Amino acid sequence: MNLGILFTGLIAGFGSAFLGIGGGVVIVPALVIFFKFDIKKAVGTSLAAIVPSALVGASLHYLINPDNIFFGVAAIIAVGAVIGAKLGALTANRIHSRLLTVLFACLLLVVGLKQGRLLPWDEFLSPLEAANFIPHYFALGLFAGFSSALFGIGGGVIIVPALSLLFSFGMHQAIPTSLTVIVPTTFFGAIFHYQKGSINLNVLKFLVPGALAGAVMGAFISNWVTGDVLRNIFAVLLIVFSVKLFSSILFKRIGERDEKSH
Repeated sequence: MNLGILFTGLIAGFGSAFLGIGGGVVIVPALVIFFKFDIKKAVGTSLAAIVPSALVGASLHYLINPDNIFFGVAAIIAVGAVIGAKLGALTANRIHSRLLTVLFACLLLVVGLKQGRLLPWDEFLSPLEAANFIPHYFALGLFAGFSSALFGIGGGVIIVPALSLLFSFGMHQAIPTSLTVIVPTTFFGAIFHYQKGSINLNVLKFLVPGALAGAVMGAFISNWVTGDVLRNIFAVLLIVFSVKLFSSILFKRIGERDEKSH
């Protein structure tokens, strides 16, 4: 089990720095599906593991190409995200675990299909046109922070496609800017969940080292790959994990029905 968690951290850290997603889209489904965690415990543990890996990933991206990080944009999004994280953490403790899992799976599926250009919803997600984007960035932060603490995903699954689709950022700019936002967002989200007792500290001892090693690899490789390749990998990853979560819910319900029938 410990080796499996270490490997999960490695993949999550790599995905975090490679795609700017925080790593929660790997950690949360993995803990729920393979290690039978309750999703609320998985969410809190995921957030705590994301903080150091996102920090390392953002730092390496800055060292490789500092022009790719838009610190002004990141700061505005982060302010909204910290507020949203508080609201998300409070909401997570009031939602049934199964409903939380379904909502998380739906979020991954929709964003994955859109990022992979498989949803014909361009009229709803076309680039914004405005002289002042500050309110839009703040609103994005609120939603990303709320989703981060609610689902344990770091917020990058919201921030990266939003910056790419709505604000016309290139993927090589959206990814490190997202990681910069994720650091304070997940930090405060993890604190809120720790106060609720939703973090498994023993699992963190294996998740974090793996995530840090993966983040180092992901940051360097990300800067050698084209934006279209990054976008397609991002889309496939989200769709695969959404399907796995939906299937885990389905099989669990079937198992419960079989037990009742006996």
